[in-house]
Order: sequence, then C-alpha cells, then structure tokens
Amino acid sequence: MTSSGASSSLPPGYRLRRPNAGDVSAVAGLKQAVEVARHGDSDVTPAEILEEWALPRLVPDEDCWLVETTSGELVGYGLVWIEDPPSVFVAEQTVHPAHRDRGLSEALLGLCETRAAGAAGRPGDGAPTNLGVWTHEDDASRRARYERHGFRYARTFLRLEVDLAEAPAMPVWPPGIVVRRFRRHRDEAPVHAADEEAFQDHWRPDRMDLDEWLAFRFERPDLDLDLWWVAWDGDEVAGSLLALETPLGGYIDTLAVRRPWRGRGLGRALLRAGFAELRRRGLPRAYLGVDSENPTGAMGLYESVGMRPKRGAHLVYEKDLPGG
Repeated sequence: MTSSGASSSLPPGYRLRRPNAGDVSAVAGLKQAVEVARHGDSDVTPAEILEEWALPRLVPDEDCWLVETTSGELVGYGLVWIEDPPSVFVAEQTVHPAHRDRGLSEALLGLCETRAAGAAGRPGDGAPTNLGVWTHEDDASRRARYERHGFRYARTFLRLEVDLAEAPAMPVWPPGIVVRRFRRHRDEAPVHAADEEAFQDHWRPDRMDLDEWLAFRFERPDLDLDLWWVAWDGDEVAGSLLALETPLGGYIDTLAVRRPWRGRGLGRALLRAGFAELRRRGLPRAYLGVDSENPTGAMGLYESVGMRPKRGAHLVYEKDLPGG
C-alpha cells in the first residue's frame, strides 16, 4: 500500500508503503543495522517490534511507514505515536546507514509532523500539539535537521549499565515489605495503578488506562513473569521491577516506586534482586535508560548500585506544531 502523494517526497529509487505483520523481522533487522553501525552490536529483536506495534492508540496503517528500494529492500521506517493524549506525540525516523543523507529521514519527519498535527486533540481544547523526536548525540546531521525544522533541544537520556561478573550485594527490603513475582490474572490492576502513579513525576510520561495496558503489556512473546517483581506493603503495591532478557544482557524495562515508599531503599533492593537473577541466568550485564534530569533522584539511585553511562547520550528535541 502506497500513501497517496507521500511518495513524491522521496528521492528516485525509493517507494513508501505501510507495514504488515510479515514485516516484523525486516523492521527489527533495519534497527539492528543502525545500532551495529554505531555501537558494534544490537539488542533489537522482533519481539520488540511486536510490542511497539501493540502500543495503545497506535494504528500501523495510519501511524507507520516503510521506505523500500524499488527492488524491495527495506531501508527506512517511520512512526508517530500519541504518547500522552490528546496532544503529546513522539516520532521515530530510522534509515539504514547505507542510505543516509539521501532525503529519506527528511521525508519521514515530514510525514510524522503532518500525521501528528492532523491527529491531535480537538480544536479549542487548549492543548498545543507537541511532537518529540530522538537522536544520538553523535548524529550531527540529524540534530541539524531537527533544528532546521524548528525543533528545540529538550532533554538528555542516558543508558546506564552494570557488569554482572561479580555478584551484586543482597537486597535489603524495607520493614513491612513483602516481595513476590507478578501473578497473572491477579496483580494487573494494582500494578498498573501503581506504575501510573509512580511515573506521573517523569518528564513526558506516556499514559495508558488499564485496558490499554493489558492489551499492550502482555503482547511481547518473550515476556518472562519470573523477571517481574512486585513489592507489597499489606495489600498495597509499593513498587515493582520488570526486566527482560536481550541479546546483550538484562534490560530493566520498568522500575517504579510510589512516592510514599521512596527514600527507604526499596528501589535499590528491587534492582539488586533483578541483578542477582539476571546474573544467575548467565547474563553479562544489566542496563536501562534514564532521564539525566529525572526529578525522583533516579540517577543517584542507579549510580549507588554501580550503574554507569555507556554508549553516549540520546537527545530529545520537541516542537509545538501549528493547528493543535
């Protein structure tokens, strides 16, 4: 399927179409190629793409684009998603390293802007339409492109890692806390509510209601509930940690501690429990992404358990779009 009029913005030799279920592995391969070119390895898997396409409010036939050569090779991928309804969006433009600087990222960015502006909140709701985009700090051409299009630098995110060659310190749980693995069909509602509350302090939090979260969270085929810890204080969820095994190690997907339980060592204990299990499984490292200006003190917490920045920073740029 080719979007009417959109393909005219592509240079000769390329065409645009929408993704389908058969493209999952190819999109994962494209993202892997980008990471390998920059870092020498990649943790992207088809499971990650399936999870991405299960995001609430994402309609791949309307919010995603593939760029391929006339011979059918996939070389570009774009996505725009309503991160925080009704008017906060985030967009991605991924281009194969061998096809950069040919106008493909420019075309995908234009499609993302147009889609976000057209899909934003109702006129008169008072909320500007805001679009966020990401780039690695080393990607000078992408940073310049964003600035040409009126985007402004907003935030720096870091990848932090800890080597698991040595056993981590044992977790010390705060008094009154009982920790157990996530129980399917029992813990969904309280864990979701606790996560939503914990992450409301974060910059540009994405939001999901319970039904959206249920449809999204369990779509990933490699989700392992033995890597999901929930900390209870009586019948209340105080915090949780969800980790995933990846080709590079253990990824800390979510660490949430609710406000009343912060400052008691619960986040540190959850991390150490996760590290111990990942090490037991033979994984070489644990890693996560963090907002360098996180107001909850996350940077200090992660540094206290030995996590350090790796692979450079990712920068977020954002722009208020007309018509929002």
